[in-house]
Amino acid sequence: MLKLIIEDDEGRKTVVPFVRDEITIGRQEGNTIRLTERNVSRRHARLVRLNGHVVLEDLGSYNGTRINGERVAGQLPLKEGDLIQIGDYDLALQVEGAANAAAPTGAITAKVPASRRPEPEPEEEDDDEVASGPRPRDTMVDGEDDAEDDDSGDEHEHEHTPVSADARRNATSIIRMDQMEADRPRRVERVPEDEQPRLVVLGPAEFKGQEYDCNRTELRIGRTSENDVALDHRSLSRTHAKVVREETGEWRVIDMQSANGMTVNGESYAQATLAHGDIIEMGHVKLRFVGPGSLEEDIAAQGRGGSKKMWVAAVIAFLSIGAGAALFVVKGQDLLPKPPDTTPPVVAADPQQPPPEAPPETKPPETKPPEAVAANPPATPDTKAPDAPKTPEPVKPPPEPPAQKVTEEDFATALKRADFEVAGAILKSLGEGARGPQALKAQTARERQLAQEMEADKNLKAAQEALDANKLKEATASFNKVSPETLFTSRYEDVKQRLEAQAPPPQDTEAASAPTLTAKDVTAEILKTLKPEEVARNIEPIKAKVLTLAKTDPNGALSLAQDCAARAPKVPECHLMLGVVHATLKNYKASEQDYKTFLTLTSEGYPKRDLVIKALSKVQAQVQAQ
Repeated sequence: MLKLIIEDDEGRKTVVPFVRDEITIGRQEGNTIRLTERNVSRRHARLVRLNGHVVLEDLGSYNGTRINGERVAGQLPLKEGDLIQIGDYDLALQVEGAANAAAPTGAITAKVPASRRPEPEPEEEDDDEVASGPRPRDTMVDGEDDAEDDDSGDEHEHEHTPVSADARRNATSIIRMDQMEADRPRRVERVPEDEQPRLVVLGPAEFKGQEYDCNRTELRIGRTSENDVALDHRSLSRTHAKVVREETGEWRVIDMQSANGMTVNGESYAQATLAHGDIIEMGHVKLRFVGPGSLEEDIAAQGRGGSKKMWVAAVIAFLSIGAGAALFVVKGQDLLPKPPDTTPPVVAADPQQPPPEAPPETKPPETKPPEAVAANPPATPDTKAPDAPKTPEPVKPPPEPPAQKVTEEDFATALKRADFEVAGAILKSLGEGARGPQALKAQTARERQLAQEMEADKNLKAAQEALDANKLKEATASFNKVSPETLFTSRYEDVKQRLEAQAPPPQDTEAASAPTLTAKDVTAEILKTLKPEEVARNIEPIKAKVLTLAKTDPNGALSLAQDCAARAPKVPECHLMLGVVHATLKNYKASEQDYKTFLTLTSEGYPKRDLVIKALSKVQAQVQAQ
């Protein structure tokens, strides 16, 4: 079996089994292997098995790909020992069993002499330069956090110095490979209720006490609303980490290439197996992993401090009863007859002479009323019972903690779980506290969202049942009633993929070839033959073509972007490309209008929307300056 060995500029090394027919390499999410240095393009290169050989193809990267020091143009077959250079990374193919192939700390042996190693080319620019400068490409980057996209600064030679044990353990985290676990697709299923652990928020204060059921085999944690555990805190990345349940039943937490990283019990990890009580820290957010069936113990532990007063009251009551019992033993012992062996002791009263005191029972109070503590005096009409020792007040249980106030995040979480009964109860609670026009407007929006998600859930279930019964027409009709903006993203995508897989091949050969377009295939003539839905399916290669042309032929890039917007005016990315190219040509007024159209077509949380808002503010500043 082939292995791909990856070594970064500090000598850290990762070995990846080559088990797929195709491996894509680049900086953005979605690649098989993700290398996060800025001199690696978003889609940089790919390795393909072809006729028994492995072929390397550069995907139009900015800094290029080299084999043994020579830049690759097109496709080139590889042989064992060839050195592949992508940015600051060295890669090599080796056959399993070859000498030193699996040595985790050795260097790749096929080194290029210093005279043949190319000088580093300029890195790709940052997104904030798009609106005001001539380079538009980075407005269309993937939605990484700004902290993650910061440039490292100086370019210099790196010496391969020995790496510490701690650094070796986290090598895959530095390369952002995480053994390809972060991006590995998993089948998301519901976890039985008795097997569900929980995540309890320990800090910061505004989120403390919130609890989240791990009711699915994969939950994402981050600061935006599309995550299963959404905590809007600036120290979290958009999607910071995810908690997954493996087929073995164990739970793991995996860092999703976050800016601030992740620790478990104070140790930095790219991924870690979780046990009951583990503390997960992401930025300033701290969570506790509570295993299935262990929640009651934790609640009891939290309540021990509040129960101290109850114990003090119980001790005082017990001492009071003990004092009464001692007084009875001293003064009233001669009044007690000898008790029979088979019956418990009782107090015998003299009908002619009342006893000096009413002897109390010595049994401490449990849950009985206070009358049961003291002995009843004999029922004589003329005899007044002497004063008995003062009975202590009954011990009241500690007050229950007030119910935690529900929030809009709780409502969103219940909707994502499709727990509409809970969502309805939370909605009702939120409505009771709604005051003023803004609050009432927000409540109306939540009611509308609840109705939409209930309808989406019903139609998705109907579509899945129709697909299971091979009723493609009924499944399509139900699926078309579901908005792409539904919270049930994974279910929506699953049904969509099943429909596409079962859809009959189109009769039009040109339409049939549309989904297989690459950046090289995109021309003005091809664009003019595409339908709007075909433009939407092929938007990625169209974007790649426009970005490539923008460097050398901005007017040609503008023509393609205009054709895209004309063929598919409701596809936001077409207007985004227009805004980028207009900014490159310094037509800031047109760029401003294109960005506004993009924002009109997209909703909150849409990819790149935050970046476009920043770019729009810079373009508007340029318009005012002109």
